Amino acid sequence: MKGIRIAAGFAALGAFAGPALAQSNVTIYGAMDMFVGRARGEHKSLTVVDSGGLEPSRIGFHGTEDLGNGLKALFRLESGIAVDTGGTVPPGVLFSRQSFVGMQGGFGTVTAGRQHSPGYWMSLLRYDALMGGPFSPVTALAAQGSMSIVSTGPGRMNNSINWNSPTWGGLTVSAMYGFGQESTVNRNAGEFAGVSLNYANGPLSVGYVFHRLDTSTVAAPVVDRRQREHMLGASYDFKLVKVIGSYQTLDGDVVAEARLWNIGARVPVGAAGNVQLAYAGYRSDASQSDSRSWALGYSHDLSKRTALYGRVIRADNDDAVARSVYNGGLAELGGATTLFGVGMRHSF
Repeated sequence: MKGIRIAAGFAALGAFAGPALAQSNVTIYGAMDMFVGRARGEHKSLTVVDSGGLEPSRIGFHGTEDLGNGLKALFRLESGIAVDTGGTVPPGVLFSRQSFVGMQGGFGTVTAGRQHSPGYWMSLLRYDALMGGPFSPVTALAAQGSMSIVSTGPGRMNNSINWNSPTWGGLTVSAMYGFGQESTVNRNAGEFAGVSLNYANGPLSVGYVFHRLDTSTVAAPVVDRRQREHMLGASYDFKLVKVIGSYQTLDGDVVAEARLWNIGARVPVGAAGNVQLAYAGYRSDASQSDSRSWALGYSHDLSKRTALYGRVIRADNDDAVARSVYNGGLAELGGATTLFGVGMRHSF
């Protein structure tokens, strides 16, 4: 991703900020992604003009300041954009994707604010062939299965402190604690703890994630409950094809314990093309509540910043559930939904 770097050395600002400003910089970055397609259910269908089919549309601001002795101060503000309407994602929340400040040094990076959880990065960048979004089977089933190890909104935590380690011989560690909703009615509500470990060496990558999330209520009558999640992921790049897979579980104080697995591949086509395919299955302990989903996609880079793509995804349900690949009121108990789209992504 190519950002626009703004040297923070304007003369007018320098009069107020002092010498440290000359060692600061801010990067503006983002992506604009739009697709047009068709979503179908068992008895309904609709034309779709939507945002983020290949990559989430967003604009962000990332800044650092060199403090000397190997230390840096940093911040990030990142807003999700609905390109089709010009609004924010979700509506009314300006910096919904990320909003944090922190410090970086030999100890790694420590940040505080609203941030991606350890599981967000693992599920999005490492162990999902479709890399999240509306065309990802594992993302669709995890989000609708009430899992927090997912690359959507539930994978971000408010009021959180996060530590990312340096890389130690291919091993990286991330740990996060979220203080929850800061409610006087129930101080446990929204409390979060998560950790991830990932080892990458050449073509091999293996990772593990643990999340514990407090889903207690904040209104009377107060109900205390916690859910626990584990995920194992692995990938291997054979050059001709990169094979990717994951397995995750959900248990604790939940309606039904569940298991979610996904297997996929990314296949290079020439110097600029890429085929993506994936299959995911959601197994619930509740009766007749399983779901399955598959997807196929192709993307073609016109440049380092611009790509065209086409993708299709389908989900099928058992009789007691109505999980959908698109939130257009298409899902029916025991039914199937399909989404097809072609689009363009431009990053900056």
